[in-house]
Amino acid sequence: MYFLKNKLHHPFIVVLLCVILSVSAFLITDYIVAWEKFWKGLYLSIFLPIFISTPTALVLDHYFKKITAQNIELEHLDTINKKLFLLISHDVRSPLASLKGLIDMIANNELDAEESKKYLNQLSTKLDHLNDFLNGLFEWSQKQTQNKPLDFTNFDPFEVINPTINLLEHAIEKKDIVTTVKSTKTFLYADKESFSFIFRNILHNAIKFTDKEGEIHVETKAHNGEIHITIKDNGVGITEKEIDKILNGSNWYTTKGTSQENGSGFGLRTCFYYLEKNNGRLKIESEIGNGSTFTIVLPEAS
Repeated sequence: MYFLKNKLHHPFIVVLLCVILSVSAFLITDYIVAWEKFWKGLYLSIFLPIFISTPTALVLDHYFKKITAQNIELEHLDTINKKLFLLISHDVRSPLASLKGLIDMIANNELDAEESKKYLNQLSTKLDHLNDFLNGLFEWSQKQTQNKPLDFTNFDPFEVINPTINLLEHAIEKKDIVTTVKSTKTFLYADKESFSFIFRNILHNAIKFTDKEGEIHVETKAHNGEIHITIKDNGVGITEKEIDKILNGSNWYTTKGTSQENGSGFGLRTCFYYLEKNNGRLKIESEIGNGSTFTIVLPEAS
């Protein structure tokens, strides 16, 4: 029934229905009044609807297709709109809370002149990171709404890693998590904004599932023409069943964090989308009670 419903506007179906109705009407009236020129009337009841309805059917089909395309585009824009709200809620609230805390301390004269100067410098740095993030978010939304292709370039992953850690500093400090970074000179070949989105979401999840005073270690290394970016935590860990749902599930999967942080599941699912677009993949190793290791694998720059 669904298939038939979506094909009723097809020109062939419209013309066929017109012919059937016309012939049915002719036969019914012939049965009642017995037309003298039966065959001539039958031919006219067949061919006249074809000539009359065909142009109309073609015009209707054109407009139905146009309306269908517009509905698909509206659904796409609605999905992007929801994603943008999730991104803003997911990644902007934390640094804004951190900025507000600093501003309140300065406004309430809780700091002396030297401390105020120190924190104002930090505030400037945090605003730079937030501005970079919002610029990236704007570029991402443009790519989504205008179907812009990804911009593949060679870059050092730490151009993204360090600013992202600074962006999520409030969430890290809130749990007193110790973060360590091992820097090796490696270069990716990928879309920088895509990698930024992927790394930010994986790091955010590591923070989410790490207990207070926990540890998160970030490291990059080259291996067989690929760059492995590892985010390792000593958090609660993930069961094999949950890993399978994350890697192979078609639906968004999420659970509450160690401080009851909510999630939408949008981030990880979108990470897989971007990894596929960048010829990459995600590896997950975990043990309940002993933390998790997420490894982002992307092509190495040639």
